[in-house]
Amino acid sequence: MIENDQTKIKLNPGSMIQIFLESHLIEQIKQIQKNENLNDERDVIVHLIQNYFKKNVFDGTTLKEKKNLDFLQTPFDGKFEMQKLEKILARIESEDFIKKLPQHEIYGKSNSGMMHRFHTKIFPVKFSLLCLAKMIVDQDTPWIDLNELKNYTLESAKVFVQKFDSSLIKNKFRFKTGFPVLKLNDFKSQEDAYLTYARSSKRFTEQFVGRKLQKHEGVQMAGACFEMGLIDAKVSYSNDEKLKSFNDVNYGKILVTLSDSGKEFATFKNNLIDFIYKNTLDEPHSIFSNEETSFYFRKILPEFEFENKFVKYLMDNEKIEHTSQIKSEFKRQFEMFYHSKFPNADVLLQDNSVRIHSNTVMSRLMEFGVFAKDPKFKSGPYTRMEKMDNLV
Repeated sequence: MIENDQTKIKLNPGSMIQIFLESHLIEQIKQIQKNENLNDERDVIVHLIQNYFKKNVFDGTTLKEKKNLDFLQTPFDGKFEMQKLEKILARIESEDFIKKLPQHEIYGKSNSGMMHRFHTKIFPVKFSLLCLAKMIVDQDTPWIDLNELKNYTLESAKVFVQKFDSSLIKNKFRFKTGFPVLKLNDFKSQEDAYLTYARSSKRFTEQFVGRKLQKHEGVQMAGACFEMGLIDAKVSYSNDEKLKSFNDVNYGKILVTLSDSGKEFATFKNNLIDFIYKNTLDEPHSIFSNEETSFYFRKILPEFEFENKFVKYLMDNEKIEHTSQIKSEFKRQFEMFYHSKFPNADVLLQDNSVRIHSNTVMSRLMEFGVFAKDPKFKSGPYTRMEKMDNLV
């Protein structure tokens, strides 16, 4: 260990700093470490210093870096130039993309063939793709740093939620599941409010926009946009043929772009987003358009073998009387699917997981207006909408 440490010092000189911190500051460091998924206290300090320089220090930055920093301070405004997006994405040649892992290798066998249960809705995915499209166009590059995308999408999401909450249709749609929680007046203390905001923000950026997996060999990635096949990702290396340079701050960063499917989904107009950003005066009748709903069934669901089959079963029912029917059928079908994939393994899906997964599958179908639930009752009945006969 001593020889390794000495080698590091020679390659990247530094200084040992010893400081005393009060207990409340130590607790705050631990909380930041947990919220930001950092390895240790040193990572917290480095993270905070880098963020400070990114926000406040501009000396020595290139014109492109200054432009990008200015851009990150201007949230998404609901539109981007479609033709320019297509021209920029056309520059992408054969790339060494990060390969998508099967769901069971990310989340365990009990999540095989399904969207992750934290990916509760699709609207945060659509919003994230639009933010990525905006960054690609405005920065005139097909590849965007994942961390910059997460920061930009988070700030844009907060603005969008605030605009929605002050709009005339704020009581018409329930789309905010998955977005950062901004209404914090109902919490008992300021600390509870802050933690709720921090956790919901982290969940939004990590679960929907994307994240680097820490416990896998090589660089791997997860998150709804990536798992649904809507973004492609690669790792940036130094110019010296992937030889790590201790002084290259861009080494090992994850860069993302829209996949062909992601570009298609992003380019479909969304009436709710257009209305909130005042790009149209027409009030939306649904969260998603018919085109977007059809896309979900054609391109997103087929990425998840079991969920795709289970949704087809649900769609065969004009009416489902109670949530218990969905749960029992989900459990029965998943056990059959599980044994076909892992013949010698015991089924690991617990009753609580059955409830969460089955409810989440139905909530996504309701988000697209495929099913409607009687609002007077908590657990059904669920009625299939007639419009789906022409879409699926």
